[in-house]
Amino acid sequence: MFLYCGIACRRKFFWCYRPLSTYVTKTRYLFELKEDDDACKKAQQTGAFYLFHGLAPLLQTSAHQYLAPRHSLLELERLLGKFGQDAQRIEDSVLIGCSEQQEAWFAVDLGLDSSFSISASSHKPEMETELKGSFIELRKALFQLNARDASMLSTAQALLRWHDAHQFCSRSGQPTKKNVAGSKRVCPSNNIIYYPQVKVWKRPSVEKLQKRWDWRWKACSTVHPSTGPFLVAHS
Repeated sequence: MFLYCGIACRRKFFWCYRPLSTYVTKTRYLFELKEDDDACKKAQQTGAFYLFHGLAPLLQTSAHQYLAPRHSLLELERLLGKFGQDAQRIEDSVLIGCSEQQEAWFAVDLGLDSSFSISASSHKPEMETELKGSFIELRKALFQLNARDASMLSTAQALLRWHDAHQFCSRSGQPTKKNVAGSKRVCPSNNIIYYPQVKVWKRPSVEKLQKRWDWRWKACSTVHPSTGPFLVAHS
């Protein structure tokens, strides 16, 4: 009896520990890619890319929901060559995650202003036909995506938007340069490092939505005379 209980406890401990071990392994791998440009470039060779155009992700329709297709580096290079874009556009990609098998996931926007592509926007309809999908605004498609794709695309969009808005140093006015993973930007003139500060919107549960909209006015005794009453949400 004691032997059986011991085996059962060890099995339970193993299955509880396994997700934590996988999380730690993935976190360490992502940290390595963010800090080592050579390792990140190597990961791009076997990684997968989510495609965006003007911050709108490429989506495909399947059974009344949207799917976010991923493309290999070879497929991406072939697509860029077909529409007259420089393969250096891949340098604009950002690292957004990885699988349990350490397949790195990246995101790249084919429509944002870039020195690598001047006429990217004019090719949007042709790209959608070639890729058998559509570039759809994320806020319109979020609730028709599965949880993993919604999280990945939200992270990717936030990072791409941040890099697009922080191309110049706030002190020197000189162009900043991103590392391969897109985890930071550096100003070459003064070596100031800028890190992304992005807030990813996550789909809330029904309970959180109810709490979020459960507003009440604060007591009049606590109202500041210069600001007036304000709203407080229960957390």
